[in-house]
Amino acid sequence: MGGVRGPRQSPVVGATLLGLGRTTRFLGFALGAGAGSGLAHAFFVDPGPDAEDIHWSVRVLLIVVVPFIGWLLFTAGRRLVVRGKQHRTPVIESFEQLRGERYLLYLRPFGMDRRMAEPPPEAPGGGMRSPFEMPGHTTEDFVLGQFSGLGEVVAVGQPGEELPLLGARRGYLPLEDWKAPVSALLQGAHTVLMSVAPGPGTEWEFTEALRTVAPERLVLMVACGAGEYDAFRSAVAALYRTRRRREGGSTWAPLPDLPDCPAPPPGAKRQWVLPVRAFVTFDREWRPTVFPFVVRVPWLRHLWTVRRLIRGELRPLLGRIGGLPTRGAVDIIPLHRSAGAPPDPPRPAAPPPVPVPRQPLLGSVHVPHQQPPRKRWRRGGRRRRG
Repeated sequence: MGGVRGPRQSPVVGATLLGLGRTTRFLGFALGAGAGSGLAHAFFVDPGPDAEDIHWSVRVLLIVVVPFIGWLLFTAGRRLVVRGKQHRTPVIESFEQLRGERYLLYLRPFGMDRRMAEPPPEAPGGGMRSPFEMPGHTTEDFVLGQFSGLGEVVAVGQPGEELPLLGARRGYLPLEDWKAPVSALLQGAHTVLMSVAPGPGTEWEFTEALRTVAPERLVLMVACGAGEYDAFRSAVAALYRTRRRREGGSTWAPLPDLPDCPAPPPGAKRQWVLPVRAFVTFDREWRPTVFPFVVRVPWLRHLWTVRRLIRGELRPLLGRIGGLPTRGAVDIIPLHRSAGAPPDPPRPAAPPPVPVPRQPLLGSVHVPHQQPPRKRWRRGGRRRRG
């Protein structure tokens, strides 16, 4: 197996782009918000003698052009900041380091990366909009950032990509040997966040999750249209039947009846429909529950209103995931490194396995909390065993 070449990052280039991008964003915001309103006041609200000498059409043109230039500068600055952060974001040198750690695994078709690399859409509200009210510089950074309080979100990066995308922390696997490491990552994850969309890799990962992941730990993210969603459902059903017939075994969970694609809500001026329209979770019997992700934004709001509404919309889902028991240490198959990478520290010897009558499916066991036996007391204050 060949080595894995990671992205070509440069911390110096990243720091330079970050500084330049933040400066450009500030100048763009100042031109768009400050200079635009200042020119409108100087040209029309309280014009001085010099302003009156300028033809009214030129004044209107300046009021339109200056904010537009500010918007262009702000957009360019945002892209520079994203590029700088990509150079400086840490990469997982080896998935071995996740063993025993609490992490959330993000799975998706690589074709969705471009869509999730775009900035999150602005919330409705006309003049109440602010470019700073949205957390995260990209849609992936924004969506996965909502789960960061439950553990580090990790993902397998697209082979050959120039720089890692913002959002999940990425590691890289060889093209010819990725299924076994991904299966190990599935078994060790506190929660699996899987973006639903057709793709051979994601379809295999979904069927592998049915074999290795407890249903409560699988969360589907619906960030596609009804056509892509239905294509995914049909493809995983066919692959499930093929794999179960070919590979056999008794660890296969029944194929869950995935719900229909959540329909977009009826149009309303204050409804904010995000790229991820819903989340789907499962109970212990693989029965699905849909959590719509649509935020209703008020007309009057301050800078933190949208963030508070997002947290409130996701609170039931995050509470459900956060209440899951902690996973035990699971061996993660080592990542093949490129030449010159430092080796992992030596692993301690594993204790001998304890024989059990039957080894249950990893992650599917629920151990109830048992109360100690109560102690009964005699009337005379003497204690006896119950």
